[in-house]
Amino acid sequence: MMKIKLAIFAVFVFILLLFFSSLTEWESFSVGLFVFFFLEFLQELGNKIVIFNITVLMAIVGWLIMPAIFYHIYTKDDYLAKLWLRYMWNPSDEYFSFVVPGTLMMILGFRIPLLKQKYKSNPVAYVDAVKKYLEDKPKVGLILIAVGVVSGILDFLAPENLRQVLYLFSHLTYVGVFYVIYSPSKMKRSISLMVFLLAFGQAVAGGMFGEFIYMTSLTLILILLGKNISFNKKLLISLLGIFIIVIIQSVKAQYREKTWTQGAGADPLYFGELVADRLSQPEFLLDKDKLFFVSVRMNQGWLISVTMFNVPERYSFANGETIWKSVAAAFVPRFLWPDKPEAGGKDNLKRFWGFEIKTYSMNIGPIGEAYANFGRIGGIIYMFFYGAFFNLMLSIILRLAKRKPSLILWLPFLFFYAISVETDLLITMSSLVKASIFTVGIFWGFRSLFRIHL
Repeated sequence: MMKIKLAIFAVFVFILLLFFSSLTEWESFSVGLFVFFFLEFLQELGNKIVIFNITVLMAIVGWLIMPAIFYHIYTKDDYLAKLWLRYMWNPSDEYFSFVVPGTLMMILGFRIPLLKQKYKSNPVAYVDAVKKYLEDKPKVGLILIAVGVVSGILDFLAPENLRQVLYLFSHLTYVGVFYVIYSPSKMKRSISLMVFLLAFGQAVAGGMFGEFIYMTSLTLILILLGKNISFNKKLLISLLGIFIIVIIQSVKAQYREKTWTQGAGADPLYFGELVADRLSQPEFLLDKDKLFFVSVRMNQGWLISVTMFNVPERYSFANGETIWKSVAAAFVPRFLWPDKPEAGGKDNLKRFWGFEIKTYSMNIGPIGEAYANFGRIGGIIYMFFYGAFFNLMLSIILRLAKRKPSLILWLPFLFFYAISVETDLLITMSSLVKASIFTVGIFWGFRSLFRIHL
C-alpha cells in the first residue's frame, strides 16, 4: 500500500514537471523515478537489506538526474563545459531513450525473485541470528580490526606485488567493526568511533574519499538493520549524508592539487580549512561555475554520452568482447594472462574512444559498456542480466547465511565495488570474485590455524 502511495506521488511530480518546467518527457520521468526510489529507500532502510537500493539511487543520480542538469545548465554553450568538453554529446531524447529503459531493466534484474527462496522479510531475524552466533565470540571483532589496521599500515610499505593482498586484508577493519557491534562487547561505541576516525584519517591522508563514503554508507545500512527509526530521522540522516558528500566533492580537487600535484603530502589541517571555507560560504552551493567540477564528477552520463557518440560512428560495437574478457579476467591470474584487461577503464576508453589514460582512472560504467557491446536494444536487455547476476550472488549469500549467520556482516565487503555504477564489468566482477575467494580463505584460515570460527 505504501509503495502505491509513493508511486502516485512520483507520478504527480512527473506531471508537474512535464507541464510546468522546461524538462522533456524523459527528463521529467527521470526525476519522478528518483523521487520514487529515494522515498522507497527511506521507507525500507532498517527494514530490509537495501544494498542494491543504494546502487539504484547512484545510477539514477549519475545516469539520469545529473545528465538532465547538463542538458539545461552545463550545455555546449556554457564556457566551462565547452572548455573542458564536459557537455552531453548527443540529443537528450536519444540519450534518455536508451539509458532510462536500461536503468529500469537493471532494477528489474536486481529485484526478480531467484532460487525460489523466500528470505526472511523481517531483518530482526538476521540480527538475532548473528547476535546469538557471536555470543561466545566477544574478541573476534577486535582480532579482525587488529589484522586490518596492521595490513593497512603495511600496504604503504609493501612492494607493489603484495599491495593487492594487503589491501583486501585492510578491509577486515570494517568487517571487524560489524562483529564488535553485534557481539556482547561493552565497548561497541568507542571501538566503532575509533575505527571510523581511523578510516577518515586514511581517506584524508590518501586523498581518496570514495571508498570511505561507500563503506560508511554500507556500514550505516547494516547498523540500522532491524532498528525502528522514524521516516523523518532517516530523511534527515540521508540529507545530511548528501550534504557531506557534496562538501567533500567540492574540496577534493583542490586538496589533491596540493597534496598530489604539488607533492605536499597529507595535510589534515589544510583539508579542514577547505571544509570550513565551504561551510562559511553557503552561497557556493548556488554558484553554477563553482559547482561545475563537482557536477562533472557526479555526472556519469557524460561518459555514457561520449560512448554513444563514438559507437558505432567511429568505433564498431564490441559484440560482447569486453564482457567475456572481463568474466575471464576475473578468474585468470595475470601471470597466466600477462596482457589481460586492466582495471580503471583504460581498455574501454581506448577501445571505444581511441583515448588513452595513464595517470588517472575514468570509466564508461556498466550501461556505457552495455551500449558499446550490444547497441540500444541489446544493451537494454543486457542490463537485466547484469542486475540479475548480482541479485543471484546476494541470494546465494543470504541462503548460506542461514547456516553461517555471520556472513551477513561480510556483505559490505563482498559488494563494495559490485554496487558501484561508475565502473565496468571488469572491476565489479573481479572485485566480487576476489572478495569471495578472500572471504572463504579467511574463514578457513581462522578455523584451521587459530581454531576460531568466524
